[in-house]
Amino acid sequence: MENKNGLVAFALLGLAVGTAAYYLLGTEDGKRQLERANDGIKSLTNSIKELSEKEAKRAAKLAKSAKADLENLKDKAKEAGKNAIDAASDKASKWADRASEAANGASNKADDVLAEAKSEINNA
Repeated sequence: MENKNGLVAFALLGLAVGTAAYYLLGTEDGKRQLERANDGIKSLTNSIKELSEKEAKRAAKLAKSAKADLENLKDKAKEAGKNAIDAASDKASKWADRASEAANGASNKADDVLAEAKSEINNA
């Protein structure tokens, strides 16, 4: 029974496809319909092609702009890093100078105290 139902369904499907093919290829109205469908597909294909070319150009332009922005940011980051290193170097140099001055001052005071202590010992 299932084989008969399948065979009937297959036959009906073949009949429908054959009828559609005859209508589209065998009649003038069908040929016009098929030609209009063909023209519509060609028009759609051309529209898609034009749109994809337009969007590809737009994407390339955006990529170029993004690359330029990235290069600009990279240069700014390099400059900021260089400025930070220079500022840190200047501060370190100033602190080293102050520490040296403080050490020299302490040394001079120690020398003065030592000289005064020797003087007091000699006077005593």
